[in-house]
Amino acid sequence: EIVETMFLNGDIQILVATATLAWGVNLPAHLVIVKGTEFFDGKQSRYVDYPVTDVLQMMGRAGRPQFDDHGVACVFVEEGKKNFYKKFLYHPLPVESCLGSRMSENLNAEIAIGTVNSVEDCIGYLDWTYYARRARMNPSYYGAHSGSDDDMANFLHETVINCLNELKEYGCILVNEDTNSVTPTHLGIAASRYYLNPKSPRQMQDGIIYTRKFMKAAGPDLYRDTTKA
Repeated sequence: EIVETMFLNGDIQILVATATLAWGVNLPAHLVIVKGTEFFDGKQSRYVDYPVTDVLQMMGRAGRPQFDDHGVACVFVEEGKKNFYKKFLYHPLPVESCLGSRMSENLNAEIAIGTVNSVEDCIGYLDWTYYARRARMNPSYYGAHSGSDDDMANFLHETVINCLNELKEYGCILVNEDTNSVTPTHLGIAASRYYLNPKSPRQMQDGIIYTRKFMKAAGPDLYRDTTKA
């Protein structure tokens, strides 16, 4: 605290801090020098790169608007990584969608509340999401062949079919193969209402059925004693 106060008052001109401390030190500076972009990771037993967000956080200490009209940040990096850091430090970082990892939960919720009622509705719903927008801009990241209209139509159709097959396997939905209509089951509605993973209701149901069979096979005495307990 004393060092921070002296630096803020100008009594100390240079402050040396570790990368961890640089996150917590909320001090303005005219010049920030990031001496290296790697740190030793004990779990991996090797040097690894700092996340770009960490480097940006360190650089952000330079030229705070309320303290200075401009700032300077110097990043010392290996020659082979220069172009990488130039790209990410001078251009906005792309924000990708995380919907792919939660596709089943979201689609099940829309089916449960009646927003979508068919395979075509599901594709239309997905086409309006940020997931589809980013897939067009960065198709390789999401597993699409390209961002063309035909490839994206095939990609969205395949994504929806795979997701519906999962939900069908979990017992959350029923799919009419003739009309392509999709209807929720009581398990799907329960998963949506209580914010459960679509797998959970079927697992709970199977567990209850197994427990009943076990108690019934064990005999009436065990079933009666368990009920009293």
